[in-house]
Amino acid sequence: MDSSAFNQLKADFLRARTERGIAIFCSVGVALSYLFLLVLLYLFVDLLVTRGYVTSYAQLTHARQREFAEEWDRRPEADRAEAVKRVTGWDAQAKVLVGSATAPTPTAAEWELRWRAGAYLALKERVGPAAADAYLPERGTAAADEEPRLGALGLIVRERNTWAGRVLGALASWNPWMWRPSGTQDANPKYLAGLFVLAFTVSVLRGLMVNALAYVAAAVTLDIVTRLRRAVFLHTYRLGSLLARTEEPQHLFTRHADTVGSAVNASLLSQARAPILVAGLLVFILLTNLWLAVSFLLMAALIWLVGGQYAAHVRKEGRLGARQAETSTALMVESLGLLRMVKCYRMDRFNQNRVERQLAESGRATWRRLRGTALIRPLLVAAALVGAVALLYLGGRSVLSGEFSMAGLVVMAVALASLMPPIADWFDYRLKLRRGREAAAAIGEFLTRKGESAEAPDAEHLPALTTKVEFRGVRLDEPGGGRRLLENVSFTVPAGSRVAIVGTDPDEKRALVDLLPRYVDPTAGEIRIEDKNIRWVTHESLRAQVVAVMQNSWIFTDTVVNNIGCGDQQFTMPQIIEAAKLAHAHSFIEVLPHGYETVVGDHGHVLKVGERFRLSLARALLRDPSVLIIEEPAGSVDEDTLALLDDTLERAAAGRTLIFLANRLSTLQNVDRVFLLKEARLVASGTHAELWETNEHYRRLQMVADSASEVPAGVEDEGAEDEGAEDEGAE
Repeated sequence: MDSSAFNQLKADFLRARTERGIAIFCSVGVALSYLFLLVLLYLFVDLLVTRGYVTSYAQLTHARQREFAEEWDRRPEADRAEAVKRVTGWDAQAKVLVGSATAPTPTAAEWELRWRAGAYLALKERVGPAAADAYLPERGTAAADEEPRLGALGLIVRERNTWAGRVLGALASWNPWMWRPSGTQDANPKYLAGLFVLAFTVSVLRGLMVNALAYVAAAVTLDIVTRLRRAVFLHTYRLGSLLARTEEPQHLFTRHADTVGSAVNASLLSQARAPILVAGLLVFILLTNLWLAVSFLLMAALIWLVGGQYAAHVRKEGRLGARQAETSTALMVESLGLLRMVKCYRMDRFNQNRVERQLAESGRATWRRLRGTALIRPLLVAAALVGAVALLYLGGRSVLSGEFSMAGLVVMAVALASLMPPIADWFDYRLKLRRGREAAAAIGEFLTRKGESAEAPDAEHLPALTTKVEFRGVRLDEPGGGRRLLENVSFTVPAGSRVAIVGTDPDEKRALVDLLPRYVDPTAGEIRIEDKNIRWVTHESLRAQVVAVMQNSWIFTDTVVNNIGCGDQQFTMPQIIEAAKLAHAHSFIEVLPHGYETVVGDHGHVLKVGERFRLSLARALLRDPSVLIIEEPAGSVDEDTLALLDDTLERAAAGRTLIFLANRLSTLQNVDRVFLLKEARLVASGTHAELWETNEHYRRLQMVADSASEVPAGVEDEGAEDEGAEDEGAE
């Protein structure tokens, strides 16, 4: 998946630059602090095992003893003499000790003295003279007769020729608390306390960085999701209301924006932290013991590959099993619905055998789906246990042979166990990133679509309608879908007349009236009001003259005042009340719990179909438009309410042009002209009586509408709250 759309979206909408920098800093800090805690754990375990003593020669393995002999022979004679003098005071035995480590054959006591001299030189080189003097005090002092406990110096002596010994030596040279004797028999209380203080401080800092990272990532995610939703919302309005009725903007606004936000959040949390932590842990493991680490990592990789292949096979089997189980269940449900048929045709045995076969197939399919889930977890646990046992065996052999320390084994085990969370985080990040790229591509494509109803820079003001509204060869394709909604539609509506639009497809009727206020522009052709192409007039003046009352935008959750006035401060309360009275809405508004301040809508006080329509009509009449588009309510409305609506429309018609999306026969009988749409074309026009006499499709359409409108008395309120049902009835 191309990442350019995702990166472009981040560049355009991610404004929190400072927060991103903080997130990267915290990610790196969290990873490095964990590696530092592993180093402290290594030092802590080593202190517990050695108690701060420097290893004696007798405790060395044969391999380490041979290594020391070669090292002793490589040292300059002057260095050997200086060290031996500190050990023996330069007695008669000194010349023998300074000589070669292999001739003459040394005794065990001589080897021990040479080892002490070699340790003295190693500490002097790696840490400094003070540390070496602490290991070998001046002869004749009380400390010279005691075995000192020197914290990290024992580890430095053992690892003197490795990177760990060099690094620890440099640290110890700057931090005497790591080795300076305490004067007590305790095992370096200063060293232990220092390790505790360091671990405590790093843990606190790491905790602060983890929380800061989570907080900043959440803030950045919220910022980009909010910006994306705002952009989708605004661009949806620029593209037109036809697109707003499709599901695409809703999906982009909710699911796709959240998916992009999840990808951004995962990138901030894991993009830097996971690779650094995995790489650092691998380096740490390899430096602890190269061959043991390589052996175990190869074993883990083999288990991972085998387990991954098996897991993929199990997931595939599970998907197939789920589909088969769904099919079998559907067939069993069908068999349950055949009760009357079974009894009528005496199919009891046949149907029972059929259900038994379906039960067996369903059982096999369900087992196919469940067996992978039942087996894969125990298998992975067993593989992990095998790997742990292998690590303990190989590590135990290395520890017993002296090639590996107990502290190294413990820390390697912890580091290996610590590899799993960042690896899982990395895979989760890659998955979210892939989905985020797909969502970003969809959002980016949507936001780059050209708006079809942009206002021209030199647009004119449109005066009130006094002559006519004219459609000239209008063609309209559905935005985003390409479906043809209108094809070569031409007609004229004189000012002050009443017309009705009818047809079998509600999308075609709504598309026709959506063109007038320029919610969307025609793909071809033009619409003229007062002989002005509405493409070249201002949106404000056009929508001041053309107002639509549609079923799908009747009421929103807010007060009655805001539903009528739409928050526009230019309308006063007396004007709002007058509009409500004109729409016959004032009478029911007064009896609401809080009158005009009552919250209505889906999440407030629920109104009946007729009440919602009258409230929406009051909103339109308040603006005193010259063209009023009305989509009649299609739900169950009682006769009294219909009479009030007819009276409102009769009074509102004075001086206005009315365009109805008609659902009632009485409306069609009272309009001046009816326009019939069929398969995107205007196929007929005339009065209701003329079309009834001459057009078979019109007669059939009215007969279907009449049969659908036959509702038993007393059901006016039932189901009236479901606007989806109303739309279905209208269609």
